[in-house]
Amino acid sequence: MRLPIMSLLIPTALFGHDLYLKPAKCVTAPGETVRVEYHSGDAFPVSQNPVVLSRLKDARRISATGDAAFTGIHDESKTLTVAGFTAPAKGHFWLLSRTEPNFIELDARKFEEYLEHEGLKYVSEWRKKNGESDRAGKEIYSKYVKSLLVTGAGDGWFNHAAGLAIEFVPLDDPYAAKPGAAIRVQLLFRGKPAAGHEVELQTVAAGKADRKILGNTDAQGVVRVPLAPGGFHKLHAIVMERRADRTKADWESWWATLTFGTR
Repeated sequence: MRLPIMSLLIPTALFGHDLYLKPAKCVTAPGETVRVEYHSGDAFPVSQNPVVLSRLKDARRISATGDAAFTGIHDESKTLTVAGFTAPAKGHFWLLSRTEPNFIELDARKFEEYLEHEGLKYVSEWRKKNGESDRAGKEIYSKYVKSLLVTGAGDGWFNHAAGLAIEFVPLDDPYAAKPGAAIRVQLLFRGKPAAGHEVELQTVAAGKADRKILGNTDAQGVVRVPLAPGGFHKLHAIVMERRADRTKADWESWWATLTFGTR
C-alpha cells in the first residue's frame, strides 16, 4: 500500500506530540449531546496544538446499539480542535479517531533521544547492532485514539475491541471498580496481544496531574492500571517496526492512546 507522505517540523525540545480525546464528561445521560476535545501535545491535560483536520479519519462514537459520526469538528483556537457526539440510550460506548500516516525525519541524536523517551529500547538496540545508531531516523507514524464512556449502569461493552491497527482494551470495567483499585488493560496490535511494550499512564485528579511508567505489557499484552478515584486517565504506547519497503522511511510506528474516567 502506498502511504501519503507529509513533512513535519518538531521543536527541538519535543520528540513527538501525543494525541488523545478528552470528553467534557465520561458518565453521560441517555441521548445527551456532549463536547469532546482533541488534545495534541505533551502538556497533559492541556492541548498545545490543534489536529490537522485533513489527516483526521473515522471520528465517531460506537456502541452496542449503533455508530454515529462526530458532529461539528473544527479548530476552536490555535491549540484546540473540538467536536460533539450524542450519547447512546444506555451502556458503555467508545469514541474513536485515527490519523492518516505522516512522515518525520530526525537527526541521529534526536532520534535516539526520542526512542529513549518513548521506551522503544528494542529499536535503539537494533540500530546499534546493525550499525545505524549514527544514521538519521526516517519514520512513518499514525495515531489511534479511543475514549471509554458510559451511560447508566453499563452493559459490559467496555472490553469491545474496535478493530483499530493498535488499541487498548480494558479487561475490567473502570466505571465499576472500587476506589483505589487497579484494572487490567490489554494492548492489541493488528488484533493480537502486543507483548513487551512500554505503557505510560497519566492522570489528573483533585486538580493534580501525575505521570508514571507502568512497565512493559506481559505475554498477553496486559498491564495493571491503578485508578485515581474521580480522576481522568490516559494510557499511551507505541509499537515501531522496521519497514520492508524503505523507499520513503526506515521505520513505521503506531501510537495508541486510551482515555477514561471513574465514577
